[in-house]
Amino acid sequence: MSLGDYLRLLRAKRQGITPWEIEAATELPKGLYRQLEQRYRAMGDDDVIRMLADFYGVPFAELRWRFDWPRKALSRTLMAMSLRQEPLTLHLWNGQVVTGTVMWWDLGALALDVGAEEPLIVQRHAVERWSPRLPNVGHPADEADADDADDPDEDEIEE
Repeated sequence: MSLGDYLRLLRAKRQGITPWEIEAATELPKGLYRQLEQRYRAMGDDDVIRMLADFYGVPFAELRWRFDWPRKALSRTLMAMSLRQEPLTLHLWNGQVVTGTVMWWDLGALALDVGAEEPLIVQRHAVERWSPRLPNVGHPADEADADDADDPDEDEIEE
């Protein structure tokens, strides 16, 4: 589960607190919290992650490791493994580990051929990490990547 997905889960557990209320409580710049939740790339830095860890009462390390596993990196891995027709191992939020060949994926889910009669459908937000991990995937250098095909809000920035 990426940092953005995990932040959405933590916010839901707060019973409807808004991104604007979180920004006010943490002194985050206007619009940044929404970007952290909705962008598919790694956003923010360790200072921002520390503020949010304090706000939510979770360990810094619990949020920090998720920063290195953004959904954009999962998209690139799914594409590469689909083209190669090589197995991919997914580590899910519930502790389950599944391995199979990528059949298809979209913004919300993916299908793995695990050798069963039917493909295994996995919701993307349930994926915490995966292997193999492609080089430079999930690092701030990815910010310079021009491929934003799966980032529908890339050009939307709240002022």
